[in-house]
Amino acid sequence: MPAIVGKAKAETMANDVASLLTHTGTTYNRNFETIYRRSGGQLRHWYFDQASGKWYQGPIFGPGNAVGEVGFCESDYGQGNFEVVVALQNGEIQHWWRSGNAWYQGPTFGSGVRTVGPSLFESTWNNLEFVATLADGQMQHWWRNGANWIADQLFGSGVASAACMIQGQFGANVDSGNGNFELCVAMPDGTMQHWWRDNQSGGLPWAFGGSFGSNVKQVVALLQGSFGFNLELVALRNDGMLQHYWRDDGGWHADGSTIGTTL
Repeated sequence: MPAIVGKAKAETMANDVASLLTHTGTTYNRNFETIYRRSGGQLRHWYFDQASGKWYQGPIFGPGNAVGEVGFCESDYGQGNFEVVVALQNGEIQHWWRSGNAWYQGPTFGSGVRTVGPSLFESTWNNLEFVATLADGQMQHWWRNGANWIADQLFGSGVASAACMIQGQFGANVDSGNGNFELCVAMPDGTMQHWWRDNQSGGLPWAFGGSFGSNVKQVVALLQGSFGFNLELVALRNDGMLQHYWRDDGGWHADGSTIGTTL
């Protein structure tokens, strides 16, 4: 079992939050960065300055008709550009990127999209990759290498929430190998589903890894940790509490304690 040393509430910030926050650590002084959809429209960036130990408010940017959650990561395009994807009310997706301190609108693409969430990252192929949840309950993988976003495989059914995806180390047998993609998503019945893409197999197939959990509203975060290289997950429960899960060779397990409330 992974050891949870302690959990403590940090400072409170912002009063215009209309979606879950998508967090990442960056190369900018190892700051924490977060982006969310605002109650007044568009998106907001905040960052935690490691030197001062405080959160600072960044600019408002992005489309006024965004819906759902936000995909957000740092890439190696330019000098550590920030990359954002978000769904629009008309079912399209819009890409935004930051170079220096300025945000720029990228392409608008796709159709029939319900939401995008914390599934955006730069893969070992140097592609931007993410999975969107479609209005018909399927999930769709998208990738970009160059100017255009490419719609890839469809998988899953009956999904209504945003998926959370990372690239892990399973399947990467050498330092330069391409680890599998790992994805978890909450289902309407309160369970979660685990999906993974075999990046060593021809056709790069997505496979269903099983259902687990209960009383879950949405998957908030997913990573591969140093505790036996287990997958670690944080889920938002229907009662507003945050719950930690982890996956080892024996499957998925719920931590016996909760992290705190979001209400």
